[in-house]
Amino acid sequence: MQNSLRLPEPALFADEYATQAKMRLDNLTKPLGSLGDLELVIRQLAGIQRRIIPQLQHPHFLVFAADHGVAAAHQVSRYGQEVTEEMAVNMAMGSSVSAVLARQHKIPVRVIDVGICRAVRHPDVVVRKIGHGTSDFTQGPAMTHTQLAQAIQVGIDEANRAMDAGADLLLLGELGIGNTTSATALAAWLLDKPVSALVGRGTGVDDEGMQRKMKVIEMALAACHAAEAESDWLDGFARLGGFELAAIAGAMLAGAARRVPTLLDGLMTGVAALWATKMAPALAAYLLAGHLSPEPAHKLILAAIGCQPLLTLSLRVGEGTGALFAWPILASGLKVMAESATFADARVTNPHQDASADEHVENIYTNQTEAPVAADFSLAEREAVYKVILARRDIRVFLPQPLDPKIVTRILQAGHHGPSVGYMQPWNFIVIEDKDVLLRLQHVVDKARVEAGRVYADAKRDYYLRLKVEGLVEAPLTICVTNDSTRGGPHVLGRHTIPETDLMSTACAIENMWLAARAEGVAMGWVSIYEKQDVRDVLSIPAHVDPCALLTLGYTPHFPDIPVLERVGWGERLQLDDLIYQNEWGALPEK
Repeated sequence: MQNSLRLPEPALFADEYATQAKMRLDNLTKPLGSLGDLELVIRQLAGIQRRIIPQLQHPHFLVFAADHGVAAAHQVSRYGQEVTEEMAVNMAMGSSVSAVLARQHKIPVRVIDVGICRAVRHPDVVVRKIGHGTSDFTQGPAMTHTQLAQAIQVGIDEANRAMDAGADLLLLGELGIGNTTSATALAAWLLDKPVSALVGRGTGVDDEGMQRKMKVIEMALAACHAAEAESDWLDGFARLGGFELAAIAGAMLAGAARRVPTLLDGLMTGVAALWATKMAPALAAYLLAGHLSPEPAHKLILAAIGCQPLLTLSLRVGEGTGALFAWPILASGLKVMAESATFADARVTNPHQDASADEHVENIYTNQTEAPVAADFSLAEREAVYKVILARRDIRVFLPQPLDPKIVTRILQAGHHGPSVGYMQPWNFIVIEDKDVLLRLQHVVDKARVEAGRVYADAKRDYYLRLKVEGLVEAPLTICVTNDSTRGGPHVLGRHTIPETDLMSTACAIENMWLAARAEGVAMGWVSIYEKQDVRDVLSIPAHVDPCALLTLGYTPHFPDIPVLERVGWGERLQLDDLIYQNEWGALPEK
């Protein structure tokens, strides 16, 4: 088998990103560690994805189904083996518990037959059948080494297919009458624990059924030990395992090789993970536990692979439901990580300030690939233009990571390609990274901000002064955009009657930069609260040139769905219909 299958190697876990994620979690406006085990999971995901603020947006749900020969030969389940095929059809029809949950959360479902005894009667079930169920493992190995390799490969193939389609999280489930018997036997072998400490009721067998199940497992383990398979992870799995368990192990190994984590369900996915970590210990860093099953073996398995379950609800549905129930909790934790304010952002005193959080962090963002320029625009390209317009936001919260110079150049190029009256191009761009200069500019802005607050009544003034109006020190880069009204000489084409069109042109350049930044995933904030002469003095700008904007740029934890001033109640977007007149001022368009 070792010659017929090469197991994927998990990618290296990045501890430094997990550390930086902890620093951010500790500086969110909440008590230290108050998200409990979710904080450990968020840090784990940061190390997996090499992102301080991890994201999971495209989970895929894979269900592997197979029957077990032990269930055909021994009464270890309340159900006959025909139920596996019937449940696979039920799931494909969208009627099973797991299918309902997946549909609720808009998670794609793929059911794969790796060893159901009967032919499956639904076209949406993917047939990758290794055999019509495994053999009775009390009489010999459950499968051959070749079948084990084939089953693992099915899992690898299906995981890669999902990841090629954009999956950034694998939720794994299973179907198979007799699989708790096989999984418990594997657990007893892998954990070296007595069967009596591990066996559970599975689908709900009575006390007599429990005794039969325990006896069957002990028979299988005795045969395994007699063959000296306990020292060979491959041979032991072939003797005790199932086709669906092998496929699950292959899927999670394939995910880890591509930095995609797996959200485990219960006993079956847990024991597959335990075996896979014996083969590749680094896999453990890529495993998340959805819940704790009532099966006694499951708690010991999770402890062995170092997973803390997100839920403890005594769920025993199987088929991946524990992972699906846990998914929204995991997604909510990531939302909190991305969108919650830090103490500094919210202007709240930090009771546990960590000076190390201010240390420089190296740039961990990869360059983005430029899209080709098209002479004409497809529907998707047109939609992208409107998407970036509607998603543009004025941002004041920044991460310290420096920007890729290539991205900065593209943003500047976008500004320079802005329209200008008479092609006068009245703009200049002063790129500022010097912290001393930025501190002087911040002082200028703070002075003007306090002065501006005097125009409001007391309550409104307090509200205004609490607003974060700039991020000059937090942002890694600031660009001062200037306007030279003398450029092009005294007679500029198109400007004779409206001299302020030079300023309009510079505003167009700024908007171009803003949209380009948003398309690049870079946040921008327009700071305009300052006395022009103060900025001229700091930046040595000539007297005839006006500093129009201080644009702060950097990465941000989160782009708000609506403008910040709307979210905090400062104002609301006016209705477009109230702003449109027909032919003359005040004349409303005909309905």
